[in-house]
Amino acid sequence: MTILTTSRRPSPELRTLARDLAFALGCDHINRGKAGLRDLEDRDPVFIFLEKQQEKTILRLEVEGEVKGEVIISTWSVEPREGVMQRGIFVSDQSVYDLLARYVPVTLKADAENTIIFDGRQRRLYRCQIAS
Repeated sequence: MTILTTSRRPSPELRTLARDLAFALGCDHINRGKAGLRDLEDRDPVFIFLEKQQEKTILRLEVEGEVKGEVIISTWSVEPREGVMQRGIFVSDQSVYDLLARYVPVTLKADAENTIIFDGRQRRLYRCQIAS
């Protein structure tokens, strides 16, 4: 099972995004605290790391200590979800799909450009814009 974590001191918004993304993916979410990234490898060799750098959010996939790729999220919005909740994430970018498909439930959708969409907890719907 994949682990999702954040930087050591994430903002409340990033922490909520990480928890909801982990929920959508069926991953374990771990608050790192003082733990290093290498400490997580003992639990699972695959992890997704979310961090905020200036105005961007970076989603990085690491497998056995090797960075497989990064996705830069320029913005995200949260709105109330209507209808039935859907598990997994929905991406419109082929390269993001290729990066994540082997490790987490992801569906390629061509109806929106450069987006990641997923259902979070408490009836939240996330729309993340991928930086081009």
